[in-house]
Amino acid sequence: MRLDGQVHVVLGAGFGIGRQTAHALSAFGATAVCVDRDQERAEKVATEVGGIAWTGDITDRDSMAVLFDFVDERCGRLDGVVDIVGLSIYKQVQDLSDDDWLFHVDIVLKHAYLAISYAAKFWERTGTGGSMAFVASVAGLGSSPKLAAYGAMKAALMSLVRTSAVELGPLGVRVNAVAPGTIRTPRQQANPRWTPELVQANIEKTPLGKLAYPSDIASVLLFLLSPLSGHVTGESIVVDGGNHVLFNVSSPEPERKA
Repeated sequence: MRLDGQVHVVLGAGFGIGRQTAHALSAFGATAVCVDRDQERAEKVATEVGGIAWTGDITDRDSMAVLFDFVDERCGRLDGVVDIVGLSIYKQVQDLSDDDWLFHVDIVLKHAYLAISYAAKFWERTGTGGSMAFVASVAGLGSSPKLAAYGAMKAALMSLVRTSAVELGPLGVRVNAVAPGTIRTPRQQANPRWTPELVQANIEKTPLGKLAYPSDIASVLLFLLSPLSGHVTGESIVVDGGNHVLFNVSSPEPERKA
């Protein structure tokens, strides 16, 4: 699996999953266009992977248009787009303000729809096709206590992925997502709520007995951007160590006979 000569845009490349994805793409020969709203972070990661830095607000339509024009002028091709960006506000649903709700629309959903729109127009013009991969969340698969807006937007993102896969398939464009569970990202580990007790509780309810690191998610994103997933589209792959399939059995463990 080589991606030599390919160009992939990484939205949210500054740290965590985005940084690891840029490294993974580079390791397999691709040029990563490292996009972040923080110029220093974008340039740092681009330097690490031998990629290209770009700074801007991807929740803004005009800014996103400039990004894709930049890719066209600088690289002359586009093979993939991976979108990592997302944040959450931790509140009960009755405590969410209109501003809180609109914040999640922008930071979870709007940039994804803009990226799909501009990438699709690029590939429609060039006729080359490509692949897009988004970071959704298990929060969008079931209930999300104290993360109602975040979970709702991630569920909407996965719906957008499915619809876009159908609409863009005739252009040779694949659209997929990963839905991570709890991840040991730098932002997560800096969160004061991220206590040793909470970490241990999450580990204990995960069948694999460990939490994911950003590289675990980046590996699946790399798969979705690569020819290895050439017949996969419209999917959201859960990457949570089996947490979502675990269920508690109240009956005693069955007797095992020798």
